[in-house]
Amino acid sequence: MADAVVSFGLQMLWDLLIRESNRLVAVQEQATELQNDLRRLKSFVKDAEATNKSKSERVKNCIQEIVELVYDAEDIIESFLINQERLGINKHLKRASCITFANQKFSSQIRGISRRISTVIDSMERFGVRETIDKVVEEESLQERVMIRQSFPSVSESSLVGVEPSVEELVSLIVEENGVQVVSVCGMGGIGKTTLARQVFHHEMVRRHFNGLAWVFVSQECRQKHVWRGILHEEQRIAEMNVSGLQDELFKLLETQRCLVVLDDVWSSAAWELIKPAFSHRSGSKILLTSRNESVGLDPDLKCVIFRPRLLTHEDSWEVFQKLALTERNDIEFDVDDIKEEIQQMLKHCGGLPLAVKTLGGLLATKRTASQWRKVHNNVGSHIAGETNENGSTGSLILNVISLSYEDLPSHLKHCFLYLAHFPEDHEIQTETLLFNYWVAEGIVMVSSEVSTIVDVAEDYLEELVKRSMVLVGKRNTVTSRIESCRLHDVVREVCLFKAKEESFIQVFNAHSNVSDATNRSRRVAVHLVDDDENEPVIFQQRKIQNPKARALLYITRDFHPWILSTRSFRGLRSLRVLDLFGAQFRRRRLPKSIGKLIHLRYLSLKETNLSVLPSSLGNLELLVYLDLEIYETTVHIPNVIKKMKKLRYLMLPDELSDKTKLELCSLVKLETLKNFSLKHSSVKDLISMTKLRTLWICCASDNLGEGGLPLSLGASLKQLEELMLYNKRNSQDQVQPARFDAGAFVSGFQRLNQLRLDIKIEKLPNELQFPSCITSVSLSSCGLSEDPMPVLEKLHSLKIVSLELNAFTGRKMVCSKAGFPKLHTLEFSILDNLEEWMVEEESMPCLCYLEINDCRKLKSLPDGLRYITGLEEVRVGWMENAFKDKLIQGGEDYYKIQHASYVVFHNCGDE
Repeated sequence: MADAVVSFGLQMLWDLLIRESNRLVAVQEQATELQNDLRRLKSFVKDAEATNKSKSERVKNCIQEIVELVYDAEDIIESFLINQERLGINKHLKRASCITFANQKFSSQIRGISRRISTVIDSMERFGVRETIDKVVEEESLQERVMIRQSFPSVSESSLVGVEPSVEELVSLIVEENGVQVVSVCGMGGIGKTTLARQVFHHEMVRRHFNGLAWVFVSQECRQKHVWRGILHEEQRIAEMNVSGLQDELFKLLETQRCLVVLDDVWSSAAWELIKPAFSHRSGSKILLTSRNESVGLDPDLKCVIFRPRLLTHEDSWEVFQKLALTERNDIEFDVDDIKEEIQQMLKHCGGLPLAVKTLGGLLATKRTASQWRKVHNNVGSHIAGETNENGSTGSLILNVISLSYEDLPSHLKHCFLYLAHFPEDHEIQTETLLFNYWVAEGIVMVSSEVSTIVDVAEDYLEELVKRSMVLVGKRNTVTSRIESCRLHDVVREVCLFKAKEESFIQVFNAHSNVSDATNRSRRVAVHLVDDDENEPVIFQQRKIQNPKARALLYITRDFHPWILSTRSFRGLRSLRVLDLFGAQFRRRRLPKSIGKLIHLRYLSLKETNLSVLPSSLGNLELLVYLDLEIYETTVHIPNVIKKMKKLRYLMLPDELSDKTKLELCSLVKLETLKNFSLKHSSVKDLISMTKLRTLWICCASDNLGEGGLPLSLGASLKQLEELMLYNKRNSQDQVQPARFDAGAFVSGFQRLNQLRLDIKIEKLPNELQFPSCITSVSLSSCGLSEDPMPVLEKLHSLKIVSLELNAFTGRKMVCSKAGFPKLHTLEFSILDNLEEWMVEEESMPCLCYLEINDCRKLKSLPDGLRYITGLEEVRVGWMENAFKDKLIQGGEDYYKIQHASYVVFHNCGDE
């Protein structure tokens, strides 16, 4: 409901007025009047939000008017405050008259807002809207409204109930020599098709049977080139191939190798017809696809088997529900047996659909009292109704369960959830660099504690949505367990899009869409720039966006291809809070000066653009919280204006700055993430004031690491730092000599450091006592160490990830000792030109799951000790000689060392 958005917006506006009241003295009467009006509106919206019966057209219209009022009022107040601050530091003789004129203009605008509020309130009284709302009494407790920081246990898909028989049956179809070439897993949304396919994809028998495996999300907008590229993802040259080349390459691969290709979510037979020409009819490769349409995959030339996932039995539903809603609950204030009948009825309503059961369980996991559970029971009964099919379930059933879970979300989480409507279907959403900062820019995430960061608070919000089964986790960080990416189940996405459309929350279109006046109704615009089998980049005309009140403008390119932004000015978008121009290519490599007119911006991404010069007007964006200038392959000049952005919490600088660029950054005391800080272009003293930093990447040459360069005491100032990287440019001549500074003494000062990357030449690795005790990830690259690093690293008892790259070690022999690396999960070696022998003693690395060896051409064989590591799951070998590979394949002399691994893959070895 739109009341969720406006409720949150009202609170933000109210907080803004209270916070800035001392700066509104000149127009105190109007500000006080606005506060009183807002108090009345807050009361109304709170009551409207508390009831799910606020769906009459009268209420909807009133809510929509209030939405517009809140946004307009916030824009007016914020513009006034920004102008007041600028005038306040202006020493010009006309300052007083300027302030007087500004106050008069603001007063006039506020009077206009107040008149509009009065009109809305009068309308509510006249048409009985207030009476409609007052019929429902809010029952939500304070406990439900307040977010409490906690960690939420994730339920592994492997522990889900009721899928084991289906998995085993499917695995048999896949691995047996039965002539079956296509297995189509079909059924309605939410029945568990993707979950089942994922279990099969990771099954040990399947991993052993096939030489190669690929998983591709197809989605409703099926694109032939995208799917074929996804299957051939190991080959870097694939990106330049045309459709014909891709088809030939894929056909050859599937005919000569035994591969399993999973095509997830194929919507139509037409999509299947586009994809199938690359599949050989006579190979040992197999296709596993999921679809809601049983006709998908049927083909006279290919033997296809239809597999229908089973619905959960009532007993299975109860077991799944218990795990989500009741396990490890010590806050429930009633005896579950007292409402057992209501629970059984709710589960019956779910009709055996796994997603419906999970969503219901996630909803009730937030409820503490019997009355709250009974309220959900009553709503489930009223929401879920209609005719059932032969399986006893309906398509609308699950949509209603998800809608009910959405209605139960607090206002801020509704806003967070709706923001996911910006992204294309099956899009893997990067959480920390994208989603969290979008939320911050819109004011959804507010950091009030000195201890908490943006990531802390936003992560809590996302974990709550995951706990409620509203969002799927894509990937978690091995070191921190934080969610790195997420996505929506396609059925949940349908609800998200429906709610976003209902509330005019967002408008989505592509580069070829005809944009109508409807854009003016939506405060957020997402442009999906999809690669359409064309070699030329998409050109987008900025003038298509005709919405001066838009708050967010996101350009999303699923395949990360560059595109051309045709614009001379951003003047028509002055209300923007979020502007994501990822991958945009600008004519003449210059950013228009009018970017400085977007004074409300909190989020600006120019990542992977082609810009070489940024305008000084960028300094006008003093409210920026997130600024991404990750620009490669070009030298960039930045005027010394970033120092004005004192609210920045995330800053990523370009890879290569021009010689004339000098940046003063000491005023950025709120920074939590700073990447590509250059000792050549900024003073190291600027870092000392950034006491909130959690992530720091420093670009340094060997000659500025020594005396007068990085102070060994920096860790005493940056006490919160968790991730540190020191690196030099790949083409820099400074790397010839090792850095003459004490790396151990420097690293030892960062007591909370858990991730360290050294990409510079150093004389000696820090010893085990100098590494912080909580270090979990160490990556060494281009270090040129002559001594074996393993005797030091294996003594770091918290270490989970080790990566040695680009001659980090230049010796010929490495030894991993008995009882070393007690928690190591991932080990990667890449381009160690001198490494000839690697020994692993028994009982070393007992927890190793993932091993990758790339381009270590002198390495004769893998160590015998790997056979003792029973938990080894995946081994990847790339760019090695054929002789090395032949020893490891089935029948080879070293096969016994890795035969217990679930998944072994070779790529680009020998003649491949």
